[in-house]
Amino acid sequence: APVDNGKIFTQFSLFNTAQPTGKGGGDERIHGNLGFGLRKLSDDNTLMFGINNFYDVDLEHEHLRTSLGVEARSAVLEFTANWYEGLGEGYKDERVLDGSDFQLSSQVPYFHWASVFINKYEWKGELRDDTKGKKMGSEMMLTSNSNLELAFDDKDASGLDDEWYAKLQFFHPGKEGPTAQDGISDVAWKENRDMSGELLSKVKRQNKIMIEFKGTSTISRTD
Repeated sequence: APVDNGKIFTQFSLFNTAQPTGKGGGDERIHGNLGFGLRKLSDDNTLMFGINNFYDVDLEHEHLRTSLGVEARSAVLEFTANWYEGLGEGYKDERVLDGSDFQLSSQVPYFHWASVFINKYEWKGELRDDTKGKKMGSEMMLTSNSNLELAFDDKDASGLDDEWYAKLQFFHPGKEGPTAQDGISDVAWKENRDMSGELLSKVKRQNKIMIEFKGTSTISRTD
């Protein structure tokens, strides 16, 4: 819905994931996310500010979580912050973890289709130490319909290994803007600074519900 120089929006996703349980295997889980948000542009459309509220559910075991997020973005720099809180009493020996994450991203000079980011996260353990860490990596628009994320996840928690990961995403319809097919630009920063085309772009947050398991050992997973 339109508002004065901005938009009210909704975002929905549904996906399945293998949830490690710490018992020599894992469960197949289906997670759903429903969010509502407001985004506003500056007078010259070069800055975008937003606030959002999401509700997450594990459809298999009825885990519930809510989150509050804020964002400030331009064509070359962006900052996002999210705070997560579990709802309810959990399921058997499982508990939803409260937590937070903060991400700062910047366009790579002369590569208008690439950005670098650092993401710091923390999940508050109930039966073991908190799980903290940071991700450092890059996002690259390969084509108007595909995006590649490469990053190193430095986990500051016993029992969890640091790791490199790659995430390839496809969209339809495609996104406007520079892609890897444009190569290296003659100018360092994007010349098109208008953010009006980003009012309905996807919110950056952790859609997967973080779970703590109780058993012979207690394991919190962040991947």
